[in-house]
Amino acid sequence: RGGEVVEPLVSRQWFVNVEPMAKMGLDAVHSGRVKIVPERFVKVWDNWLENIRPWCISRQLWWGHQIPAWYVNGSEDEYVVARNEAEAYELARKQRGNDVTLVRDEDVLDTWFSSGLWPFTTLGWPDDTPDLRRFYPTSVMETGYDILFFWVARMVMSGLLFTNDIPFHTVYLHGLVRDEKGRKMSKTLGNVTDPLDVMAEYGTDALRFTLLTSGTPGNDLNL
Repeated sequence: RGGEVVEPLVSRQWFVNVEPMAKMGLDAVHSGRVKIVPERFVKVWDNWLENIRPWCISRQLWWGHQIPAWYVNGSEDEYVVARNEAEAYELARKQRGNDVTLVRDEDVLDTWFSSGLWPFTTLGWPDDTPDLRRFYPTSVMETGYDILFFWVARMVMSGLLFTNDIPFHTVYLHGLVRDEKGRKMSKTLGNVTDPLDVMAEYGTDALRFTLLTSGTPGNDLNL
């Protein structure tokens, strides 16, 4: 803050026991409600969810959805959880009387916690909205295999827990586009191929054709 190094107020970390959610995610795939393409990634799914550990949902970042917890009178052990500060004060005053002060936890929620709620919260959940009834669940989720657990599993588990339904019936996993040495492309390594440059030299159709014909589900492409 203002160039000054400030120690965090507390060092508490927030954990969620996700074993019951993991079981729902496993059942959804093995019952056929959710299909993973290519099928070999079901083994990856099983390995993650069968060996799942408590999920640390708190992060020490400057951005994100802030943890909805307020500490009472500067204590690290006594806190209230609420939707907003007014509700937090109402709860705290019922427990400790009117002479109470609250300080909100400075941590934010894990990115995957927030994005895991995306399929239904963007449609107006928890309200029963027309959009939610029409567009949830959706059909196909297409993403990279490297975040099968970090994002896809969180969406499936959260959807089943909060809506009692799967967020999508098919998970289609693509591979990663790597450089000629098989390294993942990144700005840090400077090994990124700018598609605009390729299009300028060879044409847009040539680039599209290459990507469509050179890649297969779940397999990387060295470009």
